This record gives sequence, structure tokens and C-alpha cells, in this order.
Amino acid sequence: MKIEKMIVYGFGKHEDLTLDIHEELAVFYGNNEAGKTTIQQFIIQILFGFPSRNQAGNRYEPKMGGRYGGQLHLDDAQFGKVVIERIKGKAAGDVTVYFEDGSRGTETELKTILRDYDRSSFEAIFSFSIHELQGLDKMTEEQLSRTLLASGTTGVDSITQMETELEKDMGNLFKKGGRNPQLNLLIEQLRNDEKALKEHREQADLYGPYLEKLNLLNKRLEEISARENAISEMLSEAARKQQAAPLMQQKKKVEEQLGNIHVQSFPADGSRRMERLAERMSAALAKKKHSEHELAVLPETSIIEKNGDAIAELLEKESEWLRLLSRSRDLDDESGKLEEELGRQLGLIGMGLDEALKFDVSLVNEEKLLKLAERANKEEEDSRFHDRELQDEKKKLIEAEKEMSYLESAAPTEEQQDAAAKWPENSLKLAEAKALKRMKKDPVNHFFSYMLIALAVAGVLTGLLQSDMLIVAIAAAAALGGLWMLWKATSKNGSFEDMDDVIKRFSGKEAEMEMLQRKIAEHNRKVEETLRDIARSDKRIDELMNELNHKPAKSEFDAYLENLGITSSASSSTVIELFKTIRKVQEIHGKLNRTQESLDQIKYEEGKWLEKAAAETGKNIQPGDLYIILRAEANKLNELKEENRRIADKREVLTAELQQQSSYIAELDLEKTSLLEECGAADVEEFHQFHLEWLRKKELQQELELVVNQLEAIGSIDQRPDESDVSLKEHISNLEDEYTLLKNERNQTMNERAELQQRVNHLLTDEAYEVKLQNYEEKKEQFNKLARRWSVDKAIIEAIRSTMAELKEKSLPAVLSKACEYFQRLTGDSYTGMEINPDGHFEAIRKDNIRFRIAELSQATKEQAYLALRLSLAVSMQKSHPFPIIMDDPFVHFDRLRLQQVINLIKELQTDHQFIYFTCHEDMCRAWPEAQVIDVANTGRSVYL
Repeated sequence: MKIEKMIVYGFGKHEDLTLDIHEELAVFYGNNEAGKTTIQQFIIQILFGFPSRNQAGNRYEPKMGGRYGGQLHLDDAQFGKVVIERIKGKAAGDVTVYFEDGSRGTETELKTILRDYDRSSFEAIFSFSIHELQGLDKMTEEQLSRTLLASGTTGVDSITQMETELEKDMGNLFKKGGRNPQLNLLIEQLRNDEKALKEHREQADLYGPYLEKLNLLNKRLEEISARENAISEMLSEAARKQQAAPLMQQKKKVEEQLGNIHVQSFPADGSRRMERLAERMSAALAKKKHSEHELAVLPETSIIEKNGDAIAELLEKESEWLRLLSRSRDLDDESGKLEEELGRQLGLIGMGLDEALKFDVSLVNEEKLLKLAERANKEEEDSRFHDRELQDEKKKLIEAEKEMSYLESAAPTEEQQDAAAKWPENSLKLAEAKALKRMKKDPVNHFFSYMLIALAVAGVLTGLLQSDMLIVAIAAAAALGGLWMLWKATSKNGSFEDMDDVIKRFSGKEAEMEMLQRKIAEHNRKVEETLRDIARSDKRIDELMNELNHKPAKSEFDAYLENLGITSSASSSTVIELFKTIRKVQEIHGKLNRTQESLDQIKYEEGKWLEKAAAETGKNIQPGDLYIILRAEANKLNELKEENRRIADKREVLTAELQQQSSYIAELDLEKTSLLEECGAADVEEFHQFHLEWLRKKELQQELELVVNQLEAIGSIDQRPDESDVSLKEHISNLEDEYTLLKNERNQTMNERAELQQRVNHLLTDEAYEVKLQNYEEKKEQFNKLARRWSVDKAIIEAIRSTMAELKEKSLPAVLSKACEYFQRLTGDSYTGMEINPDGHFEAIRKDNIRFRIAELSQATKEQAYLALRLSLAVSMQKSHPFPIIMDDPFVHFDRLRLQQVINLIKELQTDHQFIYFTCHEDMCRAWPEAQVIDVANTGRSVYL
């Protein structure tokens, strides 16, 4: 694959740039900041995509805007001439691939052209700089080996990263002796939970003995199973000993034994199925027995003598009773309030009730009195209003005089007024002094003055030529301004010392003087306003005093009262209130009579309710306790009914459970019978005997087949003199008898364990225990999941390490062989090669056969070793990945001799690889006289980045 042309639309500092590459070696030369790295990144990012904005890489977007991206023209042996265009679009950019036949492709076709290589893999081999070569000594030997493997094998780098992440995940899950990892925490929590569960179970009185006995039964079952296994092994051993007899005699005996066994078939896994049936049957019988016991101890339902309908009816009418009580209390309260109000009103008018009831308050008299009182009141209200207004005006006058006294005492001093009056002039002097001081420091002002005069002269000439007097006037004003600035700058050079004095006196006092000016102005404004307020208040007081004179309506009202016989000097409102109060007394008296009648009726209805409730409950009930007692009686009845219902439900549930358990036991019996019929056994004991016979038959058949094969192959085998067939048969018979006894004992033990387990389970039905047990099981499940996850991580890491070791054994030797050859050439035969020692460390071999670790070499030699490895990898992958090799000044530490060796090696490799070299050293351009040298600084228009 060869890059023939680069077209840059806009990338970093380069814009609208076209570069043709027609040689196998292209050298891009330029000083620092010329844009060499930008062109290198252009090649890589057009091929592999722009980095996203949240990645560390630079996107090289044009700072001045414009199109972003460009084209690479490639010549590939497999795909022909291809144009790859990438422009701004999605995160990595929008890519279009143009083929010779006119067809187009997208990112998928580009991946095919790049042989499914990603950017990191490409940069690991085909693109490097001095920084990568210098980094060799900073890598551990294991990292260097993995770097080589990752460079030569697609995806290994991702696998290595996955290994690191998995190791981190394993550390977060579990550490030996750790406290914070999740599994360590769960182990501690499970230990605490187990301890809490154990303590909770031991709280029950019977739990400890049951549990101890259950453990003994389990231990006995384990012993039985262990003995059964031992017997099975002993039977197998005896069978093997019988095989040691003379083969012909053994064959005859085996055939005779097979003839004595009448079992023709036996169910698959029959013995295990029968054992499971026995366990299930024992558990079901124990559960049935427990249910029968609970049903037997269940109490009978109670007999309810009262049906409670009358009480329920009264309870339903509780709101009516409450309304009745509320009405009674309201009427009672209202009656008391009316009596109290009647007494209060009589006290106000100073009369007895009989006298007040006889008093005739005429509506005609009241209407006339109201009209006269209204007129008198209006007149009095106007008088009071004028009087209040008079008092307000007097207060305003006093306040204004106080304000005036305060303003006179707080007036600014004469010095302050004088300083404020002179401040406008002094501020101008201060501004002029600061301007002159800046002009003294900035000689550019002379240049600005001259430029302003020059521009003004040009403007005058332009206005005269265009006959535009406005331009002439503006230019003349600018010329005067420039002349004035020049005059000021030259005429006041001698007065800088005076200006310094002005600045020293007034600088920094601007805010203080402005505040003083505002204070004086505000004081003057308040004095003027206060004087206006005093004059206005004096005038209004005189007007109000004149208005407070005679009151004609009040005189007419007093004369009418005298005609009515009222000699009271009370106010009109009091007289009118007297009429209203007498009328109110009469109204309250009538309302009090009606309220008492309603209250008597309600008391009668309350008595009827209480009589009915007493008849139902048999108790003497007070009105306030009526529904408390009724609800208590109703609750008792409901509790009794609920208890009867609960007992009935419990009996129904237990009956259903018994029926279900009986059905389940019957199903187990049917399954057991079916299993016995399947092998033709009459009972379980015979079933187990058939099982032993069937096992024996299988063993004999296998033994017979083995004897026949041995007879065909080698003939007979001598029997030991201390063993006979009779003794072996007796031993096997004894073992079989013991096996049968163990089977029976195990069945009995399992039945006993099932019944005992049922009792233990019954003791463990406490709610708190269930909650703790549920939490314990959830933590166990979480622990199992995390443990499986840790195991999976461990297995994957071991697989990765195994894969890396295999790749190391298969891939590294060929690469290292070629690298040794290049390393020897680059070092001028000072070193004969490189190898990996038994400890897994890279070593360089000097010509005197002394070995050095990579870290012990000089900087240049380390870089040459890494360069040899890079070039070896690129050459080994030439057929599968024929990419150009891009180098960014990696040879700056090489001496003249070793640099020449590199040049010679690259010239040889040019036949199969294109080399693109970036440098800022002019000597490197002369080092390759046949190379195409491209001066980056003179390639076209550039924009500073």
C-alpha cells in the first residue's frame, strides 16, 4: 500500500493543500511549528477517524473555520487505486471510499482496506517517533513482550487491557485477609448471620435436643453411606480377585453364576429412585401425622347466644344519636346564653323584666328619633373630623419645626460648602494633570497627533475634490484636535511639577467630593421643603378654627328628647341604643321560651334510646357512655364470631392438607408399586435383593467378557494358593447380607429423621427467624453470584495468560530472529542479537557473548533495539498488512556510523514498503539524496494554529 497524494481541505494550520508523493521514501522537512506533526496526524486520522471531543487526542479542526478533513490517494496491490475522503460529520467524521471502477464505499469498505486494523495497532508498528523509542527502558520485560505480541496480533492489546480490568475486578471482589472487598464483607456478614440464626434457634427449649438428635441421625446416615460405599468397594475387590483365578475355570464359574441369577431386567437407576421414594414417603407421613395432631388439638367453636342485630341497628344510628346529643347540648347552651344575655341587657337598661316587657317602644317615635339622631351624628362626625384634622395639622407643624431645627444643626460647614463649590474647577485640573502625565509617559501620543493631522489634511483634500463641505469640516476639526493635542504635549512640559502637586492634592478624593456635593444639594432641598410645609400648616389651622362653631342639628335633637320625657344627657347613639335594647329584651324572652320547649322534647327522646340500649346490654347506661358500651358489646360479639371463623378456616385448611397428603402418599405408593412391578419384586426387600442380583449379573457379564477377551489374547492366569472360590463366595455373601441390613437401617433412620425434621421445622416457623433466614439466604445467593463472578474472572485471566504464553512461544521467535539480524546491522556488528532468557527478560548479546538487559544499554542502542523490533514486525506482516511506515525524527541520538546503517537498511526495505519521514534537521534531508524532500513551510497557504 502506497500513499500517492494528500489533499487537505482544512486540518490544523493547513488549508487547501495538495501534496503529491511519487517516491518510495518521502521526507517532510520543516522547522518547529511548521506543521509536520499536523500532516502526520492528517494521514492517521483520515485512515482511522477523528478523535471524539471527550478523548485526549487533538482533532486539529481549522481555527478560522472552513471545511474540515481531506483526501488520501492510495495505491494498493489488492484493491488498486483508492481515494479515501473523510470530512466533518459524526464523531469520527463521514468517510467515503472511491474505487477505480467508480464504485463507492463507507466505513465498512475502509476497514477491509485497512485489514481490520485499528489506530492503536497501526501506531504500535507502523507509526512511531523518538518518544516511543525512548520509552523502551521504562517498560518492564513482561510489558515489552506483550507490546510485541499486541503489535503482531490483532486484539491482543484489548485482551491485555481486559486482563488488567479483570484483575482489578477480582481485587474489588476478594482479597486474602482484606476487609473492604465485597466477598470479604459478605463472609463476615454470613458468619454473623449464622451466629444470630443459631442463637435464635437455640432460644426454643426443644430445638437444642432435636437438633442434636438430628445431627446424630445425619451422622449415622453418613456412616451407613460410607459403610455401603466400603461394601460396594469390597464387593468390587472380591470380584476382581475372582478374576485372578484360572481363566477357563473362571469362565465356567461365571457362566454357572449367570445361570443362577434369574433377574432379566432392572429399572434404570432403580435403587436411587426407590431411595428417593422412601425419603419422600417418610417426609409425607411425618407431615400427615403433624397435621392430624394439629387437627386433634384444635378447639371447638363457641356458642353465641345473642345475634347482636339490635346492637348493630343502634350502632348504625350512631350519627342520629350524636345529632340528638349535639342538638340537646346546643339547646342547653343556647338557653343558658339567652338567660345570660337577658340578664345582661336588663342590667344595661336598668329595668326589671316586667317593666321592660310593659315598655312600649313606638316605631314612629323611633323612626323620627333616628332621623334626628342621624342628622346630629353627622354634624358631630363632621365636627370630630375637623377637630382631628386640626390636631393633625398642629402635629405636622410641630414636626416641621423640629425638622427645621435638625436641618439647621446638621447643615454643612462653610469649609465643606466652599470645597464643594470649587470642586468642578479642581476636578478639571486633576483630569488635565493626569492626561499630561500619561502623555509624558507615552510618546506615542506625538505619533497619534501627527497621524490625526495627516488624516485631517487628506480628508480636507478629499472633501475639496468631491465638493463635500461636510468632510472638509470634519477633517478641519480633526486637524485642530491634532494640533491642540500636539500643542498641549509640547507647551506644558515645564508644568509637570505643578501637575504632580495637583494630583497629590486631589487624587483619590473624587468619590469623597462627589458625596459631599450630593449631601449639600440634599440638605438645601430638604430646607426648602420644610419651609413650605410650615407655611401650609399655619394656613390650614386658621381655616379649621373658624369651622368649629354652632351645631343646629344637635339642638333640635335635644329638644325632641325633652318632649319625650327623656332628661338624660346621653348621646344620641345611647338613646337609640336604649330603644333597641328594650326591643332586644322582649325578643330574647320569647326565644328563651321556645328553646326550653325544644329541649324538653329532646330529653324525652334521649330517655327512649337509653331504655332500648339498657334492654339489649343489661346495663344502666349514661348518655355519654352509650356508644362506648355498644361498641364494646359489638366488638365482643365480632371477636367471638371471628374466633369461630378462624377455627373453622383452620380446620378446613388442615382437613384439606390431610386429604392432599393422603393423596400424595397414595401417589407415592402407586409409584412404589409401579417400580416394584417393573422389576417383578414383591416388596422393597426383594427389590433391593434384585438390585444386588442385577448389579452382580452386570459384573459377571463384564467379567465374562473380560475373561473371554483375556483367553483369546493371553490364555489362563494362575490362582494364588491361599484363596479359593468358596472363601470368596462366602465373603461376598456376608457383604451382601450386611449391605441389606444397612439398607433397612437407613430406611428406618430416614423415617425417624423425617419426623424429627418436621418437628424442627415447626419450631422454626417464628416470623423473626424467617426474616433472618431470608436475609441469610439472600446474602448467600449474593455471595454465590460474586464467587461465580470471581471464578469466571480467574478462569478468563488464566486463559488470557495461557494464550499469551502460547503466542509468545509461537509468534516471538520468528520476529526476534529478524530483529536480531537488523539489530546486528544497526549496531555495526557490536551486538550479535537479542533473546529472551529463561526468566522472561529481554537481553542483548554483545559480540564477545556478554549479555545485557535492555535497561543496561545506552539510549541510542536501546532505540536501535526497539527500531529493529518495529521493522522486524513490519516486515513479517508485509503480506497481510502492507502499510506505509511513518517515522517522526526517531534517529536524532544515532552517531554517523549507525545512522548510515539505518539509512542502508531502509533503502533495502523501500522495495516492499513506503517510508514517510518527518524531520526538523536539514542533515536528514541530505542523508537520503534519492528521497523526495517536501518543505512543509512552503507547501501552500497556511493559517497560524
